[in-house]
Amino acid sequence: MIIEQYYRGITLPERGGETERPTPLELDIMRSFGWAIIETEDALYQRYLNLSASRSLMLQEEFRSHLKALEAKGYLAPMDFHGKRAYRRLLISSDVGKEILPKEPLDEMRLVLGSRKVQPKRIHGTTQITSELIKESENVGKEIQMALERWLLKEVGRISKGMLHAHMVNMQAALEESEEALFEYVRKEVPGILAEVGLALRTYGQDFLLLTLRLTEANVKKYSF
Repeated sequence: MIIEQYYRGITLPERGGETERPTPLELDIMRSFGWAIIETEDALYQRYLNLSASRSLMLQEEFRSHLKALEAKGYLAPMDFHGKRAYRRLLISSDVGKEILPKEPLDEMRLVLGSRKVQPKRIHGTTQITSELIKESENVGKEIQMALERWLLKEVGRISKGMLHAHMVNMQAALEESEEALFEYVRKEVPGILAEVGLALRTYGQDFLLLTLRLTEANVKKYSF
């Protein structure tokens, strides 16, 4: 699986010598990614607090300085996700990879709880659809579509609009069933877009992603058939 590829990792490229190892506190921050490759700073902070409350508490400003230190050591890369500060976990050496595995079964549950604290609450009833919401949803959909096109080109050798449409329809149906069903579909059928779909779901929530998939599916269909 693509996740295991990043999670277990390989040795980082040498930068004039051996890469400096992360401190115990920095290892806790790395473990806050869980199985994710990309995560927003806010989600990482909440995950860290849930994961290491018994070991270390800190304000978000101090947490940000540790992220910068990990970035300088070559373990993280900053990125922007529609105005939200996020980080990508880079490939790491196998020995460090073992150390960021959850130390106890409850750790994975704490990571989920941390994510839920920054995830938008699901709106019950009728969601108000605004032009701003549509525009932002379309932008996120374009990123997911571009990631899917890159994956299809790499794995299949061509970009088929029919395949694009089918995957959008299937992801939409899976998400209507549950978040778990969506991730199961993506992991099995289109693992190359797991990071993009996961980040969109954690950042914006289920309702937003469902709207995004519907709009993207309609747009692909319009130019495909």
